[in-house]
Amino acid sequence: MSPNALASCFYLLSCRVILIKYLVNFSMLRLSKKADYAIVALSHLQVTQAPASARTIAVTYHLSTQMLANVLKLLASSGILHSKRGVTGGYTLGKDPSEIYIGTVIDIIEGPFHISDCANVAATCDAEAHCPAKLPMIMIHQKIKDFVDNLSLKDIVNEQAFSRLSVETINK
Repeated sequence: MSPNALASCFYLLSCRVILIKYLVNFSMLRLSKKADYAIVALSHLQVTQAPASARTIAVTYHLSTQMLANVLKLLASSGILHSKRGVTGGYTLGKDPSEIYIGTVIDIIEGPFHISDCANVAATCDAEAHCPAKLPMIMIHQKIKDFVDNLSLKDIVNEQAFSRLSVETINK
């Protein structure tokens, strides 16, 4: 691995930690391992700008190859990635990084995100008619959803993005 590629790997690992810190500001909110793998793989593909196999990405970041392969297939079937078989094949970004939004990636991998049943119109609650927490939960859900829906792959890999992110940004 070249020094530049190695530096990119360390940079991506630090971005991963920072992204998770901002997305998971409360200990009860968590991205699934699959969503984490998706963000790592997409970040890798943007930084390297070269085709990569599931195995190459998995080995580089110490991920489960089988789980990553399944995640990459989902992303490819949704058009986020392109896949090409063969010796010169691998996965590449299917869209410009500025058009790949983390909220969309999470929805593809995990399905629609809801912070609680209160924020899910499909869910029912016996206390819904008189619950004082319903509106606050919907507001919290919407702020988190707006944040990830407007956070692009380009943003999370761009070093400047994390210097701009802060608790104040999330609280807007």
